[in-house]
Amino acid sequence: MREIVRHFSIWLRLVRINFMSQMEYRANFITGIMMEAGYLLAKTMYVIVAYSAGKRIGGFSPDEILVFVGSYVALTGFYAGVFAMNLFQLSRLVHDGSFDLILVKPVNTQFLATFRRSDMGAFFFDTIAGIIMVIVGLARSGIAIDLPLVLGWSFFASAGAAVGYALWIIPMTLVFRIVRADAIAGLADTFWDFNNVPMVVYNRIGQAVGVFVIPIFVITNFPALFALGRLPPVWFAWGIAAPVIFGWIASHIWNSAIKQYASGGN
Repeated sequence: MREIVRHFSIWLRLVRINFMSQMEYRANFITGIMMEAGYLLAKTMYVIVAYSAGKRIGGFSPDEILVFVGSYVALTGFYAGVFAMNLFQLSRLVHDGSFDLILVKPVNTQFLATFRRSDMGAFFFDTIAGIIMVIVGLARSGIAIDLPLVLGWSFFASAGAAVGYALWIIPMTLVFRIVRADAIAGLADTFWDFNNVPMVVYNRIGQAVGVFVIPIFVITNFPALFALGRLPPVWFAWGIAAPVIFGWIASHIWNSAIKQYASGGN
């Protein structure tokens, strides 16, 4: 627990340093926010289409679809603001030997390599926008927003973020073997869009694979399903276990893969 608190404190300092660095180029910071607003508009097109059609999709009303999309947008804040930048830069760090500097730091190597950079503008913009969408969708669906619902949604959103982190770490560990893994990062990035719509649009096999094998749907579908009161007991239990299981797998694979690092970009 002491190490967790220590690393969290370090992460807060890294966030502060990154934010100060971004504020040196405020025009770029504002442009980044505007770009996120454009992405948000594209994401809301799904909701607009659902409301325009006025039909239920997989048994979900347009208001309930808004809860799914809102959860997706909120979790995108974690992905775009905390994870993505580090994962896309990992290949460069290994290629030019900058990873050597991370190895000599007195903190967990995986932590520093995957959390050293952040974009709090994207994080707060998407997270706040997503939460607002979830609240509106729940209110329009006639669902009371009480403390258990808030805590449950927050827990499964946090668990989903942890699962997403593990799923993106696992393929990126290949960078220690093949050095240049930009294409792998791009391929992993495309998996995020599978959460754009509720998983009910996929067949049963697709849902089973996306829940238990490559648990991409655990990331944003589970928080929405819990808030709507439609999370089955088995999935509820899996939503608790998946972050622990895949977090351990990702850590084990990382520690094994890092032994292949040749240092100095060789």
